[in-house]
Amino acid sequence: MRPLRLIVVSLIAVVLLSGCVVRVVYNQLDWLALWYAEDYLDLDAAQEAHARESIGRALAWHRRVELPKYAAWFRRLASNAGGAVSREFVAARYDEIVVLWDELVRHVSPDMALLLQSQSDSQVEELFAKLSDKNEELVADYSGVTREERRIKQDKSILRAFRRVTGRLEPEQEALVRQRTAAMHDLSADWLQRRADWQRAFRVLMAARHTNPEFAERMADLLLDPNQFDSPGYRELVVDNQRQAFGMVAAVVSSLSPAQAQRLRDHFETWATDFEALVPTGN
Repeated sequence: MRPLRLIVVSLIAVVLLSGCVVRVVYNQLDWLALWYAEDYLDLDAAQEAHARESIGRALAWHRRVELPKYAAWFRRLASNAGGAVSREFVAARYDEIVVLWDELVRHVSPDMALLLQSQSDSQVEELFAKLSDKNEELVADYSGVTREERRIKQDKSILRAFRRVTGRLEPEQEALVRQRTAAMHDLSADWLQRRADWQRAFRVLMAARHTNPEFAERMADLLLDPNQFDSPGYRELVVDNQRQAFGMVAAVVSSLSPAQAQRLRDHFETWATDFEALVPTGN
């Protein structure tokens, strides 16, 4: 994910779920996850069968253990959608999402490691060729684009996300967004370098996938702690960007009219209900 999407993870519901029916999308995650895996991994029949089985187990666990937490998270948001919220409240909700993400990564990483260890040398080369192509696409996205142009594009994405769950924003509310994003550091180049450093470490690990007895543990470490590849001073700038983003979300939510707040609350309540409906009976 791009840095700003990580920073504004408080709007994860907006970015990931707006315009979607949660139950329909979630019930398609088995083939969607496999499709995503096959976009990078050239799986043979046995590997595809392993992937399908692993995804099925992971989703069964996720429905039973994690979805009640998702529902509770949205209920908590709904209960605060009609009044002022602080930057600290938004930051706390962000931390909760990070915890849920880490729980998912820890659960799926052993099966992911087994799948990666089963890759042949030619399959590994194909994987990194695809990653290289993706890297070139990302670099091209930034080539010839100024910082101001990137910021305008980001502003449009954030404003669009808010509108999907609150309806039309007032000029003052849009100004709040632009004011906060204008104060953020442009970390595009740093993020691309961090991505490249992570992939180099991943490639070294993959080269030893058949001989390293700690392959699975190291793979989990790469997934759970990408911050280990931060360049000097990068983390401090990310934290400052987070502070600005959390303040932006808090300011906009606190400024919502009764009609806007009700629309936001309705979205959160609907998603909470949908997640609860996906939890297996008897959980």
